Order: sequence, then C-alpha cells, then structure tokens
Amino acid sequence: MSENVYLSAQSHYAGDITAVGYDRDFRRELHMNQEEIAAVTESAELSGLNPERVVKRTNLIDKGILYYNGAAVLHKYLIGVDWEIEADYFSRLNYMEPPRGPIEGDDSILLSSPVAQKFQARIGDSLILEGETKTGQKNTAVFIVAGIIEDTTIFGYYKAYISRRALNDLIGFEEEDCSTIGFFLDNRVAVEKKRIALTEELERHINTAPIVHDRDELSRELDGTWEGVKVFVLTIPVYLSEVAELLDAINILSYFLYGMMLLIILVSASVTYRLILHERTREIGTLRAIGFYEGDVGYILLMETVFLGIISIIAGFIFVRFFVWGVSFISFTWIHSFEIFMKDGRLTALFLPKTMLVNLGAVFCMLIIASILPVFRSSRAPLPVLLSGEAI
Repeated sequence: MSENVYLSAQSHYAGDITAVGYDRDFRRELHMNQEEIAAVTESAELSGLNPERVVKRTNLIDKGILYYNGAAVLHKYLIGVDWEIEADYFSRLNYMEPPRGPIEGDDSILLSSPVAQKFQARIGDSLILEGETKTGQKNTAVFIVAGIIEDTTIFGYYKAYISRRALNDLIGFEEEDCSTIGFFLDNRVAVEKKRIALTEELERHINTAPIVHDRDELSRELDGTWEGVKVFVLTIPVYLSEVAELLDAINILSYFLYGMMLLIILVSASVTYRLILHERTREIGTLRAIGFYEGDVGYILLMETVFLGIISIIAGFIFVRFFVWGVSFISFTWIHSFEIFMKDGRLTALFLPKTMLVNLGAVFCMLIIASILPVFRSSRAPLPVLLSGEAI
C-alpha cells in the first residue's frame, strides 16, 4: 500500500524531489520565471543530484473550467506538460479510451474518465477551457480530446493534461516558464540527503524556503510574507504526511500481528513437537541402541525440523500467491479514496527479497527455539527409558 501510494504521488507531483515556485507578485501563485528555472537547474548540477529524468510542469489549481455541451466542470488540477519529454509516462497510463497515436500539439487534452463520463465526451471532441490569468482576468481556448485516462483516485479525479506551452499562453506566463521542476532519482534511500544538498545550494542563488517535513510546516511557511518568487524544495513524504500517519498506524498494527504470529508459531510448534517426540521415543531409542551418538540423534531431529519447515514455507508461499491473486479481484470502491493504495485498481502485495529473508529467519528461529529443548531431552534420555516408550 505504501509503495502504490508513493508511485501514484510520484507521477502526480512529477518527481521524487520537486522544486515549486510560489509567486507573490501575481494572483497566480505557482510560478517560476527563467531566473528561478536557471537557478534550480544549475543548483541541481552543482549539488550532485544526478537525476534520471527532469520534468517541468505548469499547474493551474482550482482555476481551470472545462465546458462541453452546456456542462461545466471546475478542475482541481490542470497540468501543462511537455508531451515529448513525458511520452513514456503517458504511454504507461491506464486509458478508458487510449490516444490514437503519439500525443502532440498545443490543442490536445487528456481528460479523466469521471469528467469524460459527465460530459459524455469522446476522442476528437472539442472542449472550451477557461483559465484565470496571473493578473486575474479570464481567458479561453479550444482543445481537442486526445485520450481519456482511467483514474478515479484522488490524484486523478478532475485532473486534465494539456501542453505546457498552451497553458502558459492561456494564463499569461512566458513560453518557457513553469510552476514546478521535478527530479526522478534512481535511489530513493538518498532522497532526503539530496533534497538538503539541493536546498543549501539553491539558497546561494535565489529566495529559497527552509526545509519542511510535513504539510503543517509547509502551510506555516506559505502563510509568511515575501516578495517575488520563493522556491520550495519538496519530497513525496511532505505531500503525503497525512496519508503517512494512516500508514504508520497500519504498520504498528501489522507489527503487533506479526509478533502474535511468531508467538503462535513458537507455542504451537513446541506443543506439536513434544507430542511427536513422545510417540517416537522407541525409534530414538533404537537409533541410540544401534550406535548413534546422542549428538547424532539430536542433529537428525533438528534437520527434520528444518526440512519440514522448508516444505511448509514453500507450500505456504504457493498458497499466499493464490490468496493474493484472489484478493486482487475484490473491489474496494466502497471505501472512499481507497484507490490510492491500489495498483491498476487492484490491491497488490510486494514480495521484497530482503523482507522475505528476514521473515524466513524469524520463522526458523521460532522453530529452532521450540524444538531445541525437546530434542535435547529426547536425544540424551537414558536408553532403557527410550526403549520402554515412557514419557520423557
């Protein structure tokens, strides 16, 4: 769930690290001109960011209205993108009606499926887009539907994509201006470290906000006063701080259940193993009688535990794969906005090698702890007691 939320947010905010410009000289807040863009680009290079990909976007928030067939829809997000630079991203989206070719041109628009269904619009239809300019006037332009995106999450609802150059022209920006510059990194572990380095370098060139760690800190900084453009360097955890609190609560519950599961394994394995060894005392006695040392008998019994554990884990893994596959078909649409935790509309599981090894180690530790004392007692019991089958 955490991974799916992160990937959704990464696509929505365009990067693991984003530089966002807030301009107080105009009513339109999200804006960076060429001076800020050049400073961010140069600082990214000097700070050793080394991104895999850099994306520029212009964002119009809560001020873009689409008209079609007498209906109007206010869009939460109207995003201006560079079609060619982000072609790979748009090729990976889920579409209700996919584009009929590469998306290009300043008059193309991608709609979300809820808006398209409300309009009853199809590919090729013309819509009128009204936007508020940076100085507060209304401006309109005509766009042609190039595709309809199947995305009903909170990130995809009432969101539309158009050309960045077209959106800049609509709201009165210069042609190469933008609202955000996003950096996609190949190593998420170093994101925070690189954000700090970028911020420190950026502070030497332009007005830069201090590091913020959640939405509350971001809101407090935005409530401050400044002139011109101030650039905020943000990461996905800042945007998702409220969602992260929910995921942290789920994690705490998960670790509690995880601990209970290990305790159940320990107790049940201990009881079961004692019963098994009690029924096999004569076999153990026979091994001792034909010449096996106490250590050899104990080793054989422990190896039996390990092999049975391996077989059980393999069988359990196969069962879990079928279980996860079955769960992926369950609809969670009755939980409002739960789609952000899913991938392609399905709840998925992440099988990470490191995590699986830790889990395997924990399970085998419980098995060994549960079996070591009964094995020790059985392998070292007096031979007459073992051959008589008496309780040990």
